[in-house]
Order: sequence, then structure tokens, then C-alpha cells
Amino acid sequence: MSRQPALAAPLERIDGAQRWIQSTSPIRAHVFVMALLFASAIVAAVLLLPGDSERIAMLERDGKTFEARQILEQRFRAGDTRQHTLYQLEGLYEQSGDLPKTRKMLELLAQQRPRDLSLQRQLGLFYKQTQAEPAYIRVLLTQIDLRYSENACREVIGLLRRSGAFGEEQAALVKCRQKGYRRPDDMIRLASLLAADGDIKEASLLLRSVDDLRRLKSDRERLQLFHLLIENDQPGEAQRRAARWVKSSKDDAFALTLVSSLVADNRHDLAIELARETSVPGDSVFLSIGEVMVERNQTLAAQAILRGWLEKANALETPVAARFITAALGAGAPDLALAGAQKLGYSKLTPESIAELARGLDQAGRRGDADALRVLLKQQAGGGAVIDPGDARQGARNGRTGATVKISNLDGWRTALWKRLRDENKPVVLTAAPAYGAALRNGRTPKDLAALKRARRAKAYRRGFPGAKPKQQPPGFNFFDLKPQP
Repeated sequence: MSRQPALAAPLERIDGAQRWIQSTSPIRAHVFVMALLFASAIVAAVLLLPGDSERIAMLERDGKTFEARQILEQRFRAGDTRQHTLYQLEGLYEQSGDLPKTRKMLELLAQQRPRDLSLQRQLGLFYKQTQAEPAYIRVLLTQIDLRYSENACREVIGLLRRSGAFGEEQAALVKCRQKGYRRPDDMIRLASLLAADGDIKEASLLLRSVDDLRRLKSDRERLQLFHLLIENDQPGEAQRRAARWVKSSKDDAFALTLVSSLVADNRHDLAIELARETSVPGDSVFLSIGEVMVERNQTLAAQAILRGWLEKANALETPVAARFITAALGAGAPDLALAGAQKLGYSKLTPESIAELARGLDQAGRRGDADALRVLLKQQAGGGAVIDPGDARQGARNGRTGATVKISNLDGWRTALWKRLRDENKPVVLTAAPAYGAALRNGRTPKDLAALKRARRAKAYRRGFPGAKPKQQPPGFNFFDLKPQP
């Protein structure tokens, strides 16, 4: 009974609506339907009108970029910072050449999408083309953080090195190395920076890893690793690598540099061992063994080494001959030094070495040899004939006080020089025949005397006196060419 009053009211309303529809005329229903259709058409037309994006696209298609940019700028000033709007503005600014606004739009996009690698590359390309180097470096570092790129590492390291920012360069090298960067030149550079900061251990590890791949090519890089290993108390490793370098390069100068480094570090035993391993008797590196022994006051061992070196030495350069003279005199063996000078040739010795040898002979009591060397120095300084020290020693043994000179080796101006030296210093003993001396005093030149000698010899042979051949001179040194006479 309670439900009947509750259902009565809705039923009455439905009946009323049915009676109203039945009572409505057909014309009134038609008007209602048409009005509804017109309203729907108006709403559809409004919805189908082109928006800002469509209008901008049509303006760009028609070449009206200025009007399109105005619409976008109005939207941007109104607070529209959507990516689509920023992209469109960036493209229009780039077309019009407005670089500051183009940069601003790209930076806003990069802030909204910080992990978009393509956008970061686009921004980096813009910085590179506009020569904004600090900003370009920051973008490159961001790209490396997002994804490792060897080209990006190489470029950012080169820019930092060129700008002189060594601390930032070292940080970039460390970051790239952690990502997998292994370019040998940059690893060597990182080792240099670490060594400058005092991190010798890490620097030596870096250089050793590069050297294990046979990538240390220059002597400077190898010498740097050698010093780092020495400072890091790894002399054995340094010696092993140094021996391999010297054997592969066959560079005596580099080997001597390594030996000198060990000697300077008071590692004489390692220096001697390295020199033995990388040399053969008679070369400049083997000579350094004797020099090291002289420095350690091991004179007897040094003399033995130098004597063995001299037996094998041949066709040496002037610096090597000078080193031998100095080492032999330092070992207390002036006789060995003089023998070396005679074998190597006085032309291989500098005036300083000859003077040093003369002083050593003076101290050993060999005044005759020392005087002969001093006369040789005077002639070299004056441009005159070179003296044979063997003739000078023979004159000293015969009780003479002067040096012996072969007149056949003298021309006119050298003869005058010898006369002046004879008058100023010591008398010059002539080993030629008396007739030659008389002819020389009478104004004959050595060339005329030689022609006369040949004529007399030919006349004697024509007469059938082969024994009339002039007396042969004792063997000695012809100091015009510094080669032994037959």
C-alpha cells in the first residue's frame, strides 16, 4: 500500500508528456527538428575552424614567415612554452638570422629535455658554429655523460688543452678514461699531468699500459716513463724496458742518456749493467762503462775496460775520441790515452782534448810527448803544418830540444812560419839531407827540391846504380792527412 503513492507522481508526469506530444501540431515538431540541425551545424563549423598551428603552417607555406612569427611570439609571451611552440620559434629565428633568440629557444628546449641526446648535439652544433667555446665545452661534457663518444672526448680535450685549462683538461681526461677512452697520445698527456701533480704511481701505470702496446714512439715519452719508474723505486723494470727500447731503436745517443740518468741517480751498478746489455765492445755506449768506473774510482777495472774498448774501436767521431781521452786520463793511464790518440788519429781530437792529454803527460813525466802535443796545438791554431809527435819524441831521445819537421811536407808560407816559430820558441831540427837544408836557406821551395830529388834518382838509375836510391825515412805519421806512412 505504501508503494502506490510513490509511483503515482512519475506516472502522472509521463502521461502529461504523452498528452502534450499528442496535442502538438506537426508544424511545431518540424521546426524543432530543423532548429536542432542548424545548431549542430554551427557547432561543427566552429570546431572545424583552423587553429593557430594550422594558420601558422599555412602562413609558412605561403611564405609569410613574419606573420607566423608574430602569432608564435604572442603565444610565447602569453606563457606558451610547449616544445612545439619553441621548435617553431627556433626554426623561424634561424631562418631570419636572429642568433640570440635562436640560442635562447634551443637552451629552453634543452632545459625541458636534458636527456635528449639529439637535442644536445643540435645545441652543441649551434655553439660550435657561433664559436661559443665555453658553452660548447659544457655541451660536449654533457653529451659524454649521456653517452660515451670518442669524437666528443677528443674534441673537448683538444679545446681544453688549447685554452690552457690544465685542471679541467685533466678532469676531462679522467672522465673519458673511465668511459673507455684509450687514445695513446691523450693517455701520455694524462700521465704528464698526473706526474706534475705528484701522482707518480698512477702516471707510471698509465705509461706502462701504453708502452705494453708498443705505443711509446718518441724518446721523450720513453725517457719520461724511465724517470717515473726510477722515482717509483722500480729500477729493474726501468732497466728491462730501457734495454728493449735501445735494442729496437739502435740509438746510441738515447742509450747514453739513459745511462747518464742512472748515474745521476747514483745507480752505478744498473748503469753498467744497462750499458753492457745494450752495447758491443768498441762503440760509444760500451765506453760509458769505463766512464762510470772512473767516476766510482775503480781505476784498474776502468783501465781494463778502456784497453779492451780501444782494441775494438774503429772510425769513431770526435766526441767519442774526446771521451776516451778524458776517461783514460781519469783512470790514471796517460800512456793508454796517448795510444788511443795515435790509433784514433789526432784529427779526431779537439784542441781541448789535446791540451788535456798534454797536461796528463806532463804529470806523468813525459815532457817530450807533451811538448810535441803543444807544438801541434800551436800549428793547428796558426794553420800551419801538423807535426808528427813520433819525430818529436825521437828528437827528445837524441838530446835535441826541438821538434822534427819534414821539409818535403812544407810549402813556402809554412816554411816561413816554421822559421818564425824556430826563432821565437825552440829550434826546429830538419831530418832532410844537408843539401836540402842548404837549398832551402838559399831560397829554393820544397816543390823545387822534390823535383831535383826525382831528377837525381832517375839519373842514378840510368847509370846502373840501383843502390843510389836515397835513404828511406823511418816510418812515422804524415800529419797533413794524419795517416801512417808506408
